[in-house]
Amino acid sequence: MSLAGLKLYRAQGGWHHFCPGCQSIHRLPDGWRFDGNLESPTFTPSFKHSWGNKMICHYFLTAGQLVFCSDSTHRLAGQSVALPEFPG
Repeated sequence: MSLAGLKLYRAQGGWHHFCPGCQSIHRLPDGWRFDGNLESPTFTPSFKHSWGNKMICHYFLTAGQLVFCSDSTHRLAGQSVALPEFPG
């Protein structure tokens, strides 16, 4: 991976960012539209990550804000938060 900014990493297959809802790193695959802004990025369409039996993280990343959809199963469902920097 290569650091592209304080909030995004570029790696083979897509862009990576830290998700404060899941407390983990998510990958936005190549093919998602990206506006090129490394500090306040916008990617479209929405991203929906699911794992295990019923774990879902569904969000829009717009102007540096993670807008979590209500079908997310973590504590930030239905909320908007600033895209954080990668944890130190």
